[in-house]
Amino acid sequence: MLQDKRQVRSQAVNSGKCSVLYIDYNRSRPHQFGAIIVIWGCAMQAGANNFACMLIGRIVAGFAIGVLSMTVPLYNTEIAPPKIRGFIVGLTQQMIGIGFIVANWVGYGCQFLDGDKGWRLSLGLQLVPAFLLLVGINFLPFSPRWLLEKDRDDEAREVVYLLHSAKTAEDRAEAEQEFLEMQEVIKAEASQRSRSLSDLWATRAMVKRTLIAVGVQVFGQFSGINVINYFGPSMYRALGLSAGQSLLVQGIYGAIGPITNFFFITLALDTVGRKKPLMFGAGSFIVTYSVLTAIVANFPPEVDGVPNPHHAAQRAGIAMIFMTSIFFSVSFGPVSWVLASEACVSLDL
Repeated sequence: MLQDKRQVRSQAVNSGKCSVLYIDYNRSRPHQFGAIIVIWGCAMQAGANNFACMLIGRIVAGFAIGVLSMTVPLYNTEIAPPKIRGFIVGLTQQMIGIGFIVANWVGYGCQFLDGDKGWRLSLGLQLVPAFLLLVGINFLPFSPRWLLEKDRDDEAREVVYLLHSAKTAEDRAEAEQEFLEMQEVIKAEASQRSRSLSDLWATRAMVKRTLIAVGVQVFGQFSGINVINYFGPSMYRALGLSAGQSLLVQGIYGAIGPITNFFFITLALDTVGRKKPLMFGAGSFIVTYSVLTAIVANFPPEVDGVPNPHHAAQRAGIAMIFMTSIFFSVSFGPVSWVLASEACVSLDL
């Protein structure tokens, strides 16, 4: 638990620091930087021979996750056409969910390995997606916004046409219109742009944007979803399940969120807007956590060392945890990434 707390702190601090990298360098560099740091941190964890090495590896990996948590959604925002921006940026949460599915089932399978093979293998497998990112980012186009900021207008136009798959006259006209609008916005911003941190609260409008971008991410974490993701097996054991059953239920739980998230970002996110899902999610969390608290208070897993026979209460508690994941996946999960990115990037893009 201590390791996970320090990793989360590392993520929070360094997601802010990496904004300098994102502004000054082409958009692939911060991704590559993050991937290299992930490889370093995961290698330390998998090869750890003492607690200190494991702890430092977790902190280093947390640094990298902080970098990627900021740069990936912004890159997606800058390459996405406005009409499907919600879906594209919402894929950030989708991929996080798929990562949890893989992690949960790897953890479940590795429990059957003897000695330290199980945890070393599960931690070492983190190197695979990190290598894929490090190599794969080289095949992605530069952000057209960054190219315009560097006065590479012709290259920016080519990227916009590529992203639109502009083969017909209608597609080319739409791509050209988006490019011209983007170019106009970037050139207007360039004449008054400052790199000072104080710009975040320089005007009332910027204060509002900053509070929205920061607040939606902060309250997304306050929803408690990462507590469930990290410590779900412990919560299930507190409800009376065995260690093996807890890992199995956590594996099933991990699949619920990504499935729900996929249908939401595909069918609804670009239609229902951003505000209503957040309000729905906040209200839903109040209900699920209130019910879960009442269940644990009235039906503890053990009474005087004797297991509680109320299996219905046990199942209801698990159901509330599952419902929390579903509600998160149609609210703060995908919307927090989209809204934070849109608040910090001109909506004319």
